[in-house]
This record gives sequence, structure tokens and C-alpha cells, in this order.
Amino acid sequence: MKKLNRYQKLSLVWLVAGLALFAFLVYRTGLRTIASNIKVFGGYFLLLLLISGMRQVLRTFTWRYCIEREHRQVSLWELFKLRLVGDAITDLTFAGPVLGETAKTYAAGEHMPLTFSLSSIFIENLLYSLAVIVFIISGAFVLLGQIALPHQIRVATVAGILALVTPVLVAAWLISRRRLVISGIMHWLEQRNWLPQRIARKEARLKLFESNVYEFYGKNRGAFWLIMLLEVFANLGGVIEAYIILGVTLDVYGWPYAYLVEWMNRVVNTAFAFVPLRVGIDEGSTALTVKSLGYASAAGVSLAIIRKVRTLFWIGVGLLLTAQYTLSPKVVGEEVEDRVK
Repeated sequence: MKKLNRYQKLSLVWLVAGLALFAFLVYRTGLRTIASNIKVFGGYFLLLLLISGMRQVLRTFTWRYCIEREHRQVSLWELFKLRLVGDAITDLTFAGPVLGETAKTYAAGEHMPLTFSLSSIFIENLLYSLAVIVFIISGAFVLLGQIALPHQIRVATVAGILALVTPVLVAAWLISRRRLVISGIMHWLEQRNWLPQRIARKEARLKLFESNVYEFYGKNRGAFWLIMLLEVFANLGGVIEAYIILGVTLDVYGWPYAYLVEWMNRVVNTAFAFVPLRVGIDEGSTALTVKSLGYASAAGVSLAIIRKVRTLFWIGVGLLLTAQYTLSPKVVGEEVEDRVK
């Protein structure tokens, strides 16, 4: 049996801790209370699936816009299926986004050169991350305006906002000055004969990948802002979900409350992406958020579980679709790229 590496061991520890926290929260809340809230939610679950499905559709559109025009022969339906497959792998494995995005890269590589598949996925994730940062920053301002916080926490929140703004400014500076980081590092290693042969053989592809990323904004300025708009809408879909769940289960209809619940969800998803399904962590953070808004923490646990059931539905769809794709590294994309050259 293959031994777990350090990263997998850490992820396993977090998973076990998350399962223990999940079990404790369910016990503390009570199965009857959770079942009652889910039963009250009832037919609204179909609406939740529709909204979450629309979020997937929006991100599918953004991915397609991130593909170079000459390689967009792949259909939206195919990209949508690939998104579900990648997300299922991301949510269920210790490797999280690393394995999920790698699977998407190789599967999409059957429709375009592998380098362009990788760069399109990287660009889409980069822009989505930018939209998430904007969302988290805006959520921090909502937090400061809606909840009476101790001075130390207000200072920490402002510091967190500045910490998020900094990488965005650095990335903007690198792109505007065309500072090729990968190429620069490889050139520095080559001069000292420190560049591993395995990487040296892929030097041309790595440089092409980096060039595609840097040139995207210059070649697609109109598409760039459209993509950002769609990514923002994808994030706001989560706010709508929280608004509906809070309204149905708690009879609380307030956009600031829904915004804060989704804000915490985004923070947790970003910080604990390596924990499969964020088991226990989602429930605990949502319970604390709802409690800070003046409501029973049990309602937060129920809210998180309802959303987790929605996630499991899409994971199930993604797993059914995996049979269509070979998720181990293939040379198909490389062969296509060689033919293009």
C-alpha cells in the first residue's frame, strides 16, 4: 500500500478533526432539529439546485472566454461536464483543486493543445480568485458596518482587507510591466546550471503558457471585463442561496445577513480547500456566523447541511460523468500541440 506523504497526512488529520466537529455539532443541534429544518425547506431545494447550476453555467461561460479563439471548437456542454468532473474530484480528494484542475486540464487537452488548455484553466481560476477577493473585501466592509465588533477585531479586519489588496496590486504590476516570473526564474537557473533536465525539456511549453497568461488581458480587454462580471455574478449566486435558506428556515429576510453567511463560506472554502467537502468546518463556521447575527447556532448547522446536500448532488453528477474521460495524464494534448507546431 502506498504511503501517505506529509500533505496527505495533514489533510487526513484535518478530515478526521472535521468529522469529529461535524458529529459534535449534529449531536449538539439534534437530528430532529436538523431534519425539521430540512423538511421545512422542502421544495425550495429544487430552486437551490437551479441557482447552484446557474453558477456552474456562468463559470463555464467564463472558461470558454478564457480559451484562445482559435481553440474554442469545444462546446459549452462539454466544458460544463468537465467543470462538474473537476469539481467532484476537488471536493472529494485530499489534493483538492490541484488534482481537480489537473484532471480538467488533461481532459480538455483532448480538444485543444495541452498548453492552451492549462493556460485557459489557470486564467479562469485567476480571475475567479480575483472576484472572490473582491467579494471577501466587500463582505468585510459589510461586517464592519452591520455588527458591533471589539476594537481589536475591527483592526484585524482592516488589516485583512489590506492583506488581500496587496497581492492584487502586485499581480496588476507584474502584468502591466510584463514581468515574466517563470521565464525569469528558469533563465536564472540556466545561468547557474541548476535547471533540472525534466523541466528544461518542457521549457518552451512553460514559456508559452506564461506568455498566454500575460497576453490575455492585452488581446481580450472586452472579454476580460465580461468575465469579471460573470465571476462576480457567480459569487452573488451564493448570497441568493443563503438568503433563501435563511428566509425559509428562520423567516429572516435580510441581504446583509445573507451576504455575511456567504462571505464566511467563501473564507472557509479558500482557507480549507484541502479538506474534503469542508466536513465540520462549514457547519462550525456557519453556526458561529448565524449566532453572531443573533440567532440560534443550530440554524447555522442546518443551513450548512442543506448546502452540503446540494453540493453532494452535483458531486454525484460529476462522478457519473467521469466514465467519459480518462483522468490519468495522456499525450493526446501534446500530440495535438506537436501537430500545430
